Amino acid sequence: MSDRALDGVRVVEFTDEIGAYCGKLLADLGADVIKVEPPGGGVMRHTPPYFRDRVGVDTGIKFWFQNTSKRSVVLDLDDPADRDTARTLALLANVIVEDCPAGYLADRGLGYSELSADKPSLVYTSVSGFGRTGPHAGWAYSDIVGQATGGVMTLSGEPTDPPNQIAGEQANMCASIHAAQGTMFALLHSEATGRGQWVDVSAQESLSMAQETAMQTWDFLKRNRTRTGERGMIPVALPGLGVYEAKDGFVYLGVLAPAGAELVDMVRWMGEEGMAEDLFEEPYATTVTQLNMGFLTQVMGDPAKITGIFGQLGHIHEVIGRFIASRTAVDAYEGGQRRNLLFGIISTPEDLAQNAQLRARDWFQKLQPRGAGGPVEFPGPPYRLTATPAVLGPPPGLGQHTAEVLASAAGAR
Repeated sequence: MSDRALDGVRVVEFTDEIGAYCGKLLADLGADVIKVEPPGGGVMRHTPPYFRDRVGVDTGIKFWFQNTSKRSVVLDLDDPADRDTARTLALLANVIVEDCPAGYLADRGLGYSELSADKPSLVYTSVSGFGRTGPHAGWAYSDIVGQATGGVMTLSGEPTDPPNQIAGEQANMCASIHAAQGTMFALLHSEATGRGQWVDVSAQESLSMAQETAMQTWDFLKRNRTRTGERGMIPVALPGLGVYEAKDGFVYLGVLAPAGAELVDMVRWMGEEGMAEDLFEEPYATTVTQLNMGFLTQVMGDPAKITGIFGQLGHIHEVIGRFIASRTAVDAYEGGQRRNLLFGIISTPEDLAQNAQLRARDWFQKLQPRGAGGPVEFPGPPYRLTATPAVLGPPPGLGQHTAEVLASAAGAR
């Protein structure tokens, strides 16, 4: 049994911001990912925030997160000798991952056609804004451009907002995730047949799933999906559905969704705490009982059905708001979940760092990056494999492994 899922797989990576997370996913699963970086490092190494405000190429938190478990080699691809060295490394690899501008690597003898001619089994993964073919292949790209052209920004935010950017560089991350998946599919094919292939990943295309049913809505109904904000697909504000403010934070209630206990069960809990106010009295008692998924489905099809009880809904919402406001976010979240109510705490980064579930599962892993001066906790892998687990290694310092990697490559020629 292998200790790691991708033990024995060598990846040479020419990436910066778009494809780095792809390499991280492969490296954490055991692949030997050699990151080829330019002198001085790429954009991500110079992007804040920095660990404890220590500005430097080895202290960028964004770089740390997206480059765990890799080795770093510094090569100047405009220098003929370094370019030859990069080619040697590439031909010793099973996989290439790159996110360079269109034609950049091909012009330096490091494109798919140039390398696969000498190594037919090579898997070559390109991660870009719009893909490597088509009229937009060479267009300028950044994460916000990917989100805009991918369609998700038009669905993000409140109806009165302009289009909103989603936090966390979702275009780049989605592209990298799909690139890792495509790479592993191609690697399986290569191992079975000896034939590699070019894996061409577009950030614009990768975000298509984030639009949910937007494209189908146009195809079937000739109507554009629009921003719906906090309420989501529900055309009116409903009690027990949406964000509520607690003493020290916020919780999201999805009590009317098709999961768990219903609104009447929540009101019973409020009654146990002496905070149901008049919700057990008419006309509110009947309305509380009616507000379930079946009623919600009717409202989505015909919002006019709700006009007769509109005032009641506002009152019920306010009573629920006062109940939630009397508790801490954790208390409301855990109390609701104990009663099988669909409650979710809206976690801050500090909440996640202290989260009892994540701590109980030992999700956080301590690593010691160069420049940290001691151990630092990192978020763990996004999956658990019992036989071949993902295990994080520290992100590399700039050029930290140049000597050992090049010596090994020279010996393998």
